[in-house]
Amino acid sequence: MKALAVLVMAVLAGLGLIRLAEGTGPGQAAIAGLKAEVQVQRVLRAAEARRVVGNAMVEMPDGVRLATDVYLPRAAAGPVPAVLVRLPYGKRSYFEVWRWMQLFLPRGYAVVVQDMRGRYRSEGVFAPYPQARKDGAATLDWIAAQDWSDGRVGMIGCSALGEVQLMLGARGHPALGALIPIGAGGAVGAAGGVEGYFGMVEGGIPTLAAAFGWFTRFGGKTGDAMAGPKVDHATGLRALPIRDAVARWRDDPTDYEGLLDRLSAPDSFADWGYLDDDARIEVPTLVADTWFDPALRATLALAQVLGRNGPAPRVLIAPGTHCDLEGAFARGAVGDVPVDPVAAMDVDALYAQFMDARLRGVPAPDLPAFTVYVMREDRWLRSDSWPPEGARERMLSLAGRALVPEEATETGARSFLSDPSDPVPTLGGAICCTGDPSMRVGPVDQAPIEGRDDLLVYTSGVLEAPVTLAGPVRARLWVSADVPDTDLVVRLTEVTPEGRSLTVSEAGLRLRYRGGLTAPALLTPGEVTEIEVVLPDIAWHVAAGSRLRLHIAGSSFPRLARNMNGGGDPHLEDRPRPARITVHSGPGTPSAVVMTVLPGGA
Repeated sequence: MKALAVLVMAVLAGLGLIRLAEGTGPGQAAIAGLKAEVQVQRVLRAAEARRVVGNAMVEMPDGVRLATDVYLPRAAAGPVPAVLVRLPYGKRSYFEVWRWMQLFLPRGYAVVVQDMRGRYRSEGVFAPYPQARKDGAATLDWIAAQDWSDGRVGMIGCSALGEVQLMLGARGHPALGALIPIGAGGAVGAAGGVEGYFGMVEGGIPTLAAAFGWFTRFGGKTGDAMAGPKVDHATGLRALPIRDAVARWRDDPTDYEGLLDRLSAPDSFADWGYLDDDARIEVPTLVADTWFDPALRATLALAQVLGRNGPAPRVLIAPGTHCDLEGAFARGAVGDVPVDPVAAMDVDALYAQFMDARLRGVPAPDLPAFTVYVMREDRWLRSDSWPPEGARERMLSLAGRALVPEEATETGARSFLSDPSDPVPTLGGAICCTGDPSMRVGPVDQAPIEGRDDLLVYTSGVLEAPVTLAGPVRARLWVSADVPDTDLVVRLTEVTPEGRSLTVSEAGLRLRYRGGLTAPALLTPGEVTEIEVVLPDIAWHVAAGSRLRLHIAGSSFPRLARNMNGGGDPHLEDRPRPARITVHSGPGTPSAVVMTVLPGGA
């Protein structure tokens, strides 16, 4: 009967009459599992491969056993190198697993896929990721001891699949020969001053839409709690206090509340594996990401840290969103910004070449330290450093409602009222994992919100020559507020001749954390304070005829959690309090935006 069901499902899938989908109940989960097995079998047939071990229970040092599948090419003669994928999303049902099977099995690799601790068929209790290094090392020991293994292992995967790679790579292992972490900035803790921790926080502000979406959907800590509930995102995201947001939808425990609590005591992350300024990875590593991944800043900060402490990784940055390096080329756009399909790179071929070089000893691909895509110019920039050699800082000062290339000579101040009950809405941006299909991602036109009274806009003159941004962006601001704590959201946009205001880079800062999570300090109401908001790096070509624009607001909801502005525990406050925020400019308070630009142009 089971074989007949599999055959029926295979026929229906081949006819396009069913789609692989997630289920939320036991019956739906069973159907989804059956569909997933059909897809696995299709991949194995196409790759001329076979599953030699299914659900092997690999024992960890503490006795917990992790469910592991092993796939081998049918034509394999003798031991082969392996590609290991460790994930929390279901080792047979997650689409990315099928991709790596299709890529590496035909090339003669074994592919080993493992449910992380506490996920699906594995034993134990999940958490992100205090056990990643120990579990990963024990799994490598097991692979190296198998008769089909030649003892060489590489790892690949995006997001959580990449984060555990970086954590394991920082520990090191004799069998580990290559890492390809993609969109894996969530592995960064304090490295480079980012303080990211699972991507839960940006400038001290919880990344609410992503955190709420991920933990309501994937937050289960044991294999019997993998089905997420149906969620009304609009209602759930407005819940106060935010610490209770996930628990209102899930009866089982998750790590959402615990991670929020740890942000107030970041030293408690010390044994969780998140990478800091001492991080060092000896394993050859190709780091891949996109300009509109929410943890991009962490990715580039980590690359700089690793390069200072030891072997530098190779870095590839594409024009996409989280875990989607190819989609922008296929669609011809990311967000509202066109992308030339002709410029597409075959990233799978690059991944395979990198793995072959490290595990098979063939010539390595010709990669500089940094290969990045220049938005709006549709070209790949290859550089041995980041920012590229010759890049320089360019400052635009805030003066009245303008951005000017010289220091402002007149003292000025502009105020707005930031009301948590009516926050500035998120329009696109670097967002992932929300589970809400209504949220747009990427560089989206901001013109619809630019008329709001709670959003300050500063605009440059028309550029007479093009400018190419290539590196960090930061806003140095002098601000005051009538509350002990509040947030700032700073956004740089390109205003096209047609009037579209396209997001170039954006970041938020909770002002009590202007000195970092480890040095919180409330504001003195009415006192002018110098702050710096660090925006993610970008490579972006601004054509002659366009203008640059700076947004300053107190919120971007629901991408970032709202600050209730009361100065208490920001995760427990539930009474919205409007904040009057003033941005000061001119002599003595020289607020400005500082960009990194390539030589030439305006």
